[in-house]
Amino acid sequence: MTTKTKLVKRIFSSLLTAALAVPMTALTAHATGEAFFYPPKNPVMTDQQFEVSVTFSADSEIGSVQANIAYDDSVIEFVSSDNASGGGGVLTVNGFPDTPSSEVDFSFTFKGLSAGNANISLQSCQIYSPDSELIGSPTAYCVITVGRDKVETKTETETTTTTEKTTTTTTKTAPSNGIPDKGVLTALTVDNGELSPAFAYNVYNYTVNVDNSVTNVEIEGTTASPSDYIWYTGTSECQVGENVRTITVTDVDGNATTYTVTIIRAAGGDEQQSQTVQKKDSSDTSSAVSKNANVMDQYKKMLNTALAIVLIVLVIALVVIIIWIRGKIKGGKKDK
Repeated sequence: MTTKTKLVKRIFSSLLTAALAVPMTALTAHATGEAFFYPPKNPVMTDQQFEVSVTFSADSEIGSVQANIAYDDSVIEFVSSDNASGGGGVLTVNGFPDTPSSEVDFSFTFKGLSAGNANISLQSCQIYSPDSELIGSPTAYCVITVGRDKVETKTETETTTTTEKTTTTTTKTAPSNGIPDKGVLTALTVDNGELSPAFAYNVYNYTVNVDNSVTNVEIEGTTASPSDYIWYTGTSECQVGENVRTITVTDVDGNATTYTVTIIRAAGGDEQQSQTVQKKDSSDTSSAVSKNANVMDQYKKMLNTALAIVLIVLVIALVVIIIWIRGKIKGGKKDK
């Protein structure tokens, strides 16, 4: 086999390998990333230090995480963290897993300053792969409730055998209106739509229907006692379909009550908040099918592009082979 023949075959093999690699690259799915806050499970008091952790996860190996964390510095104060710096309401997070992993946890120490609710939210987050490719930009938040000291009342009683008064300290159990004085919500509001059914402290499941134009719904709960701890899960951002939010109230004795709010965002702008859950379920199914169809269309376009590239490469290779064969024929004639 001549040197020219070897060279042509080598070029053809390289072009064919590169062409076949194109559709494989085009069909590779992009990785995604998520983030979740984990606040303390027990109530937080003023001047008490507590930890909040956040877990970053992905469907591929994480190389590093960069993000900002915003918090209400009028209610809580940042103390320390191995992976964050800052203060005054904003932290800068920069860290990476100690070992190769698709999940990494960071912890932050705060201190309660004054009674109230403090929002802690993840902003400008980027999760990168070990090759510095962006995996995802998730958002997350939680609410920390800082309460005062345990509520106590003093009652005076007189004995029948002496004129001296003794003072007994007791803890409230329930006020005269029948609503417990701790461990429950006394009010629950949303800034878009209406709760269905109407709020009651002993009703734990609610539905809120909103138009397609509503992309954000804030939920605010009021606890029966300032010492109750309140924990929200879910995000205020609303996707089309069902968006489940929970509000858990924990009293000083560790007893927890959970309220669930399902926010249903309509699939079309002309749909009204009064649509039924049955219509919404049908809309959700149509939306899912539409999304799947869009994904398939994108992959078909990428595959068509890749096949076109393969065809062009094969044509070029064929032309090269034809030119080489014609050269060999001409060379043979000259030899004769």
